[in-house]
Order: sequence, then structure tokens, then C-alpha cells
Amino acid sequence: MAVTYHELVIKGNGKLLRGFIRGYQLGKNIKRGLLFCQDYPINTHHLRHILTFRGDHLHIVCRARIRQGFLTAIENASDLEFEVLSDEEILVASFEFEFETFNKKVASNIKRILRRIPAGLELRSYNPEETTDPDAEGVEIYSPVHDYTFKGKGSVAGDIEKLCAFHTKLDEHEFFEVKDIRLNE
Repeated sequence: MAVTYHELVIKGNGKLLRGFIRGYQLGKNIKRGLLFCQDYPINTHHLRHILTFRGDHLHIVCRARIRQGFLTAIENASDLEFEVLSDEEILVASFEFEFETFNKKVASNIKRILRRIPAGLELRSYNPEETTDPDAEGVEIYSPVHDYTFKGKGSVAGDIEKLCAFHTKLDEHEFFEVKDIRLNE
């Protein structure tokens, strides 16, 4: 069964809200399921949010199973003046990537990474292209012509927490270019 998440936008003092959420996690012994979007490469620049939400607010990803308890805690802390501005189920979370290498060992490593995508994630629109040009053999690396090229692009979608970890893995690999994680787009 897939884990369901919600994107919450909560208005209030950012530092106070972070402390409140951290205290809530510790008090309820919650190790996973609450993420601050700004701590990850999650694009929260939804046009309607930019146009309608003013002031200090945080975007949070929350697992559905802990959402109601968390929202109740926010309501019970009325003296802290937090306000839930938005509460939307995340129907899809994904990011796009691309890569290019002229080295067969690096290409093998990239292929291995993309074959071993964690459970809960799905490779979409993956379009690899591998070419060999025997006429270009022996050409230096800075040449415009290479005897071997492996390039591709695609996207990965699925469980937001696993997606953040996989995004970090690809982002740390020097041959991948990754875009921010997008929610419900």
C-alpha cells in the first residue's frame, strides 16, 4: 500500500513553528513523516501560493497517518498564532534528470544506479542514447567528437521521502543534472 502525503502551508513565526514541530515529533516519537520543504530541493513556488500567501509561512510535507494529530496540535496551540493556509493531498511527486558521459565505466555506473531504483519510486520517460563512433577513437576528452557517448534524460516519481533520498544520490553524482522535486505537477 502506497503512503499518502499532504502538503501543508502553515502561517506563523518560522523559528517558533520549526521548534513546535520538532517538539511534536519528539513528544510523539515520530522519526519520519514530517518534512520541511525548504530543507529539501522541493519546489514550493506554486503561482497561486505566491499570489495569495503573505507573511511568514512554511511548507511542510506530512504523512496522512499523522496529519490529523498534527493539525489538532496546531489548533490546540492557538496562543502561538499558527494558521493552516493550505492542506492538499500530494497526488504525484517527481523530479527530472539528465546526464551525459563519454566514459564507458561512468556509463556502467549510471546504468546500475537507474536499474536499482528504490521500491516506491518509478522511472518515467527514461530515454537513454548510447552511441559509438569508431572514426573518433583516440580523440581527446575536450574534443567536440568522442568515440563513445551515453546520455539520457527522464524523471523519477513516487514516495516523497524516498524521492528526496534518491534525488540527493543523483545530485551528488557528478554526471547527473537534477531539477527540483515538484509536487502535484
